Amino acid sequence: MIAFVLGFTGRAGASPAAITPLPPVEETDGRAGTCYAFYYDPPPIRPFIRMAYQAGSRWDRFDFIWPNLEPENDRWDEDVLRAYDDVINDLSARGIENVVGILLWTPDWAATSQLQGAEARSFDERPFGWYAPTVRNARLSQSTFAPSASSSPPQGLYLPWDHPDNHWGDFVYDVVSRYGDRVKYWEMWNEPEWTYFWTGTSTDYAQLLKVGYQASKAACPDCQVLFGGLHYWANPNFYRWVLGTLRNDPSAPANNYYFDVMSVHFYSSVSNTYDKINEIRDGMASLGIVDHPIWLTETGVPVWNDASVDPDPVKYDFAARQSEAAAYVIQSYANALASDVERYFFFRTHDADMGEYFGLIRNEHSLRPAYVAYQVATTYLISPTFVTRDLTGVHRQVTLWGTPRGKVSVLWNESPHTGVYTLPAAMPTARLVDRWGVTRTITPTTWLTGSHVSAAYTLTLPGATANLVSDPGHYFIGGDPLLLIESETNSAPPTSTVHPLPAMTTTLAFTVSWEGRDNESGILGYDVQWRDGAEGTWIDWYHITPHTAGWFVGKSRYTYDFRSRAIDRVGNREAWPHKPQARTTLDFTGTLYFSVTHFFADENR
Repeated sequence: MIAFVLGFTGRAGASPAAITPLPPVEETDGRAGTCYAFYYDPPPIRPFIRMAYQAGSRWDRFDFIWPNLEPENDRWDEDVLRAYDDVINDLSARGIENVVGILLWTPDWAATSQLQGAEARSFDERPFGWYAPTVRNARLSQSTFAPSASSSPPQGLYLPWDHPDNHWGDFVYDVVSRYGDRVKYWEMWNEPEWTYFWTGTSTDYAQLLKVGYQASKAACPDCQVLFGGLHYWANPNFYRWVLGTLRNDPSAPANNYYFDVMSVHFYSSVSNTYDKINEIRDGMASLGIVDHPIWLTETGVPVWNDASVDPDPVKYDFAARQSEAAAYVIQSYANALASDVERYFFFRTHDADMGEYFGLIRNEHSLRPAYVAYQVATTYLISPTFVTRDLTGVHRQVTLWGTPRGKVSVLWNESPHTGVYTLPAAMPTARLVDRWGVTRTITPTTWLTGSHVSAAYTLTLPGATANLVSDPGHYFIGGDPLLLIESETNSAPPTSTVHPLPAMTTTLAFTVSWEGRDNESGILGYDVQWRDGAEGTWIDWYHITPHTAGWFVGKSRYTYDFRSRAIDRVGNREAWPHKPQARTTLDFTGTLYFSVTHFFADENR
């Protein structure tokens, strides 16, 4: 929320322990952001922008509040407009050039209902399984979950987007027109499943999204429109209802179903940043809506044991110790990468006047351990070629292959008991990094099986400590994570080729073989593709297979091209060759199919 002068609230406590940050993060892949980094303290200084940038954030996300911008129909507040200009320009000047603007809240003059505030819910009344940040009334020290007129659908919503009485369309068009040269990402409302934000139906929200998309694209064709960030827990089916409505709109397919990015929010429980995100992706696909990236536009966990801001701390469900919150940052970041999340926004940069303490930074500018953990994530978990995720008992491993640092394995323990984890070695040494960014070099244990030498790193993984008060056996954050980094001296990718084939093949089936070489870690596997003649589309045949030959069956009078690329054991991957590496023409008639079972019984095909 835009504020010209901020007065932070909160009780004074003991001075926090000093946290030393890592050096400023300069090399990033642009994936990471934070929310609400722009605050003054005091004007005209915005210290949290610099601190967010040094942590590795390259995005900010904040509200463009309709009642503040347009307090009366067609009367815009010039002071507020200029304040947003200043915020955007100050962010850009300090290196945060990417902004997600959240367009929300209905002004009284445009509201369709004047709802009276309902009685606020307390923590104890939060439904089981629900977790989201609470908006507290500081004077009353209680949560305020009540809907209001500002959460009602605006008048004229079902008119054409550019009709003068469609107030939402008019607002979106005017705001995007003014700021679209600097703000390229616009989120249509926030958490529309939750009546605190939206009291309309899912059909109403589908219309709000459609109108917002049309108005945004008219004002700025290259701007991107985000689905309002899902609260999820308030109604897990809401987004499906909205997408179902849009799917039935005959104009939707030609307009990308009226959104470019699915925006989601998950807090506290690390597993949700993988499991629930994939569930949402599957839900979209089940409705035929695919190829929309997913952004995690809010994630975080409140801390409960920070005596410097709360001298009488009391543990409560889904809140964490400061050390556990630091573990959450790395684990949720790794899970988000494994679930193919395109952007990650930590909520939030500093505590501000929230009723809970989410900040990487306290209001008086001191750092929490989560700040350093964020630096670790944005330093090492960048630009992977591909990502894998494995669960071995209670131990979790997310591996980023082919990063600028090498192969990065993120490891943690989901049980409360200390565990021992064995990781096969790709290189003769590795760097081990903890959540503080402290590194040390380790070597694997080796053993001989026949004539084969094996090597593995043996690691001790601390047990989880973040559990619920209401269910002490439920742990929602793993124990302290470790990063194991294996790097080659020269990270040049391996090379491979498909062996030549005869110009004419006269048998029903034939062998295609390939080979590769790597100068350091060795070959992990091969991707192999084929196509039907020079004009055909390349089709995947094998994916990271360790084998060097396959059995191919084609049909008569067809010409087949083949090509390969190799991946080494730290994830460096060869580029696909532009031209085929082997070609043959068949001179018999038959049916095109593949049979790898008869040749290798290879399941990786």
